[in-house]
Parts: sequence; C-alpha cells; structure tokens
Amino acid sequence: MKRLVIAAALVAVPALATVFSAAESNAADDFQLWNACKPTRLVVEGLNNDAAEIGLTEERIETLARSRLRAARIYGNIVFGTFLYVRVGVTSRAFNTSVEFHKNLFDSISERSGMASTWHSGSFGTHGEDAGFILQDLSEHVDKFIDEYLRVNAEAC
Repeated sequence: MKRLVIAAALVAVPALATVFSAAESNAADDFQLWNACKPTRLVVEGLNNDAAEIGLTEERIETLARSRLRAARIYGNIVFGTFLYVRVGVTSRAFNTSVEFHKNLFDSISERSGMASTWHSGSFGTHGEDAGFILQDLSEHVDKFIDEYLRVNAEAC
C-alpha cells in the first residue's frame, strides 16, 4: 500500500508542476502581449549614414513592418495605446535589429503609469553590405511578434 501511495505521488507531483508552470507561463504571456487584440501603432527609429550607404531606408523598414501588421489585422495608426518599436542599427559591416512591444503599465507602489517594453526580439551580425539581408532578419522578428501576439490574443481576435 505504501508503495502504491509513493508511486501515485511520484506521478502526481510532476503533473501538478506542469499545470502550475503552464499557468505562470500564460500569466507571463498575458503580461507581455495581451492587448485584447486592439490595433497597435508602429514606431521606427531613424537610421544613420551607414544604413543609407547600403541602401537601407526608414521607408523600407516601415513598409515591411506595417504591411505585416496590416496582414495580421493588428495595425492601427492610433495616437495613444500600444506600439511596436522597431530599431535597426548599422555600423560599418555590422548590424543589429530590435523589435519591442510597448504597453502602458501601472506601478501600484508609486501609483503612476507609463509606457514600457514588455516583449522583445532582436539579433545582430554582419550584413555584407546587403540591405535585403537586414530586412529579412527584421522580417523574422516582426513575424515572431505577430505569431506570439495572435497566440496570446486569440480569444479576443
């Protein structure tokens, strides 16, 4: 009988841990990406001269990101609310891409609210003077955001 109880406990404990871990994961996902499927605006940081030298422009970056957000039906040219912040840095032969989701958060201690990044994806590497390579890298990060955003907001979408 003791062995049966111990065996049952050994099976139940990992199962409970999985349930609690999944619940925490969902709460973390909601904190990072929940937006009730409301539209989000796009903010693209300006570029430097190194980017211009390889043919990378803010317009190309905006067009890429905006078209993907529109296709997913989550783009809106709104003044307030959430926004997707896209930054591409180019220096000499290297680059970095960064995609961040910003939400309004409330701090219960100071009783103040403000915009903060709650989700991020990015990378860095060398570009070989190929703006298309950087845009492809950026595209993958925007697609990752859209995929995760739609998964978390599926109920509302």
